[in-house]
Amino acid sequence: MSEYIKGVRVLRHPGQQDHTDVTLTFAVGARDETLRTIGVAHALEHLVMHGVRDLPIDVNAEVDLMTTTFVASGSAARVGEFLDRVCRGLADPPVDRLKLEAGVLTAEEGAAAHPVVALLFNVRYGAKGPGLEWLEGPGYDGLKPEHLIAFARKWFVPANAVLQVSGPLPDNLALELPSGPAPSRVLPAGRSFDGPAVVEFAIPAAGVLLTMPPDGDVRLPTLAMEVLQHRIEEQCRHVGGHSYEVAADLIAGPNGTSDWVVYAEARDGSEAAVSRAVVEALTDLAENGPTPAELSYHFDRVGEQLAAGDPELRRTFANEMGSRFGEPECPPLDRDRLANVQPAEIAAVLKEALPTAIGYAFDGAAELWADAGFTRASTCPVIAELPPGRAFKPPMVARAFVKASRSMQWVRTNDALVLRDDDGVHEVRWDQVAGVMRGQGDEPTVVFGLNGCAIPLGAAMFRGADQLLAELKDRVPADLWFDEPNDLD
Repeated sequence: MSEYIKGVRVLRHPGQQDHTDVTLTFAVGARDETLRTIGVAHALEHLVMHGVRDLPIDVNAEVDLMTTTFVASGSAARVGEFLDRVCRGLADPPVDRLKLEAGVLTAEEGAAAHPVVALLFNVRYGAKGPGLEWLEGPGYDGLKPEHLIAFARKWFVPANAVLQVSGPLPDNLALELPSGPAPSRVLPAGRSFDGPAVVEFAIPAAGVLLTMPPDGDVRLPTLAMEVLQHRIEEQCRHVGGHSYEVAADLIAGPNGTSDWVVYAEARDGSEAAVSRAVVEALTDLAENGPTPAELSYHFDRVGEQLAAGDPELRRTFANEMGSRFGEPECPPLDRDRLANVQPAEIAAVLKEALPTAIGYAFDGAAELWADAGFTRASTCPVIAELPPGRAFKPPMVARAFVKASRSMQWVRTNDALVLRDDDGVHEVRWDQVAGVMRGQGDEPTVVFGLNGCAIPLGAAMFRGADQLLAELKDRVPADLWFDEPNDLD
């Protein structure tokens, strides 16, 4: 029978120990923010943890793309006090400390995802959901108390939490979280391409995003991505000596699908070699599958993981969290079938996912991907041509002396704001504005579209900009406007 405390699902880990370990996980993370409120989950976590700093036990907290987690280890009484203080802080966030904490958060320079992961999610989702991690928004100093209060009341409710406990359960837990129903989540539609694509940027690394089908009773999609990551790590770190960090991240998608990103950082001068290793690992595994030795290694890893704890309890936790993300229930692992998985089955999963691939290459290394059938793409969507509408161009002096400005042209239509530049034609529909960053001094105002495009507007850029800026104020709600983040050193 399922156990609940004040509406929070509780999972008890077996074992005999005198002290208590707890993990309180909420199904909310950085992907649930908006452009205007980027960083709100991390800021809320900091404010809450400030309220437990005096407890003489081990405590910690973390925000990633999908979850927010609070952990503690100590005596049952102290751990119980930790949980109750955390919950009270979420129910009534101490926002009077927000201005001071903004400086701490800025100094921390924390991130919910690696830059390659953030960029590829931005390419796929634009300025919404997982794609927000690539953007800065207003910065922590631009957040307002009402942003934190509204975020906490929506997401940090009992129905969106799971509490795991090892050791004695603290007595008389209050867990006074904000009251409210389980939050609903609308997953944003992702940008797709006609076959595998690759984008370039200046991060010294390489990586690839793949949309994988739901895991079944042998977890083939997860196994395939672990094999891919291991192959890339072997080639980039242990064979080539090009990388230190090789890792993976994922987010849940609709109907049990997942978007995985595997990436490898590159030391200076080895960016092309790392791209080559990632491309070759992906395409070879999709064609031939893993070697028997690779497959045997991963079978052994799964065996070690199963022996390290209660696999049914881990599955229960995964399904509890998955239900909060709208995922179907994952069936129990069929160990007999897993032991008989063949390389061709891994190859088939990767080959089926290959058309969804979005590769990442350091500037100048995309040709290696093109040779493997990847089409070069812009980091944000572009349309075929400028639509009819009122046109604006840079002043003549700019076109005479600044080569890049010669191709630039702005068009305002009844439906959208459009810019043509060297990368193509970018469009932000008036009803799809994610936010507007006000220009300071001579800096342009920047209009961010939910599709990932960003269009600058400034009087120094073209005649008539003042008229467009005035129209923008009328069209875009005031709560979507923000100032450029301050540099808090």
